[in-house]
Amino acid sequence: MTRQLRWGDASRMDSAEQGRQQILECALAAMSEMGPEGFAIDDVARRANISRRTLYRYFATKQALVQAVISSENAGFFSAMQEQLVSFEDDFERYLEECLCFAVRYRDQHRGGFHQGYLAKAASPEVFAYILEDIAPLWQQVLAGPFERHVQRHGASVSLDDSIALISRLCLAYCLVPEAPEQIRKQLRLLHHIGT
Repeated sequence: MTRQLRWGDASRMDSAEQGRQQILECALAAMSEMGPEGFAIDDVARRANISRRTLYRYFATKQALVQAVISSENAGFFSAMQEQLVSFEDDFERYLEECLCFAVRYRDQHRGGFHQGYLAKAASPEVFAYILEDIAPLWQQVLAGPFERHVQRHGASVSLDDSIALISRLCLAYCLVPEAPEQIRKQLRLLHHIGT
């Protein structure tokens, strides 16, 4: 029996953005269930009720699709983080603590812990390198303002780039091995104490 494709034989979607979002949601579901290496393009096309050909119009390769899902999830994560942590922006050290606490809360509450599942199933140096590269500009957006205010008040004892390198790695670690917020804060304060 032939399956009826949502957009017919021409496999055209109503709008490019709507089509892209539909594919990303279906790819996210497949990745969450089977891991980034475990799913096939056919799995995503079937979930989206489109042809492979249509899917390839949006994403030329499976790797491009995986990277687009990661980028989309990361953008949502950082947008929510920035919105929820506005009240801590004038205290950079506390802001960093709250960023990590937020990451663990988000992991637990959003999309069934996509980041945890993805990282656990895709833990390889290449994946981690891609994630760190992909999130560096997003950390830059989140941390630049609070960091500048901190430097104006206290001087620059560290660079923003070094702060981003550390916090992004800590965030990945806490997403893989979550900790209670009070423990995260305590551990970060220990790092600060050792560094002074």
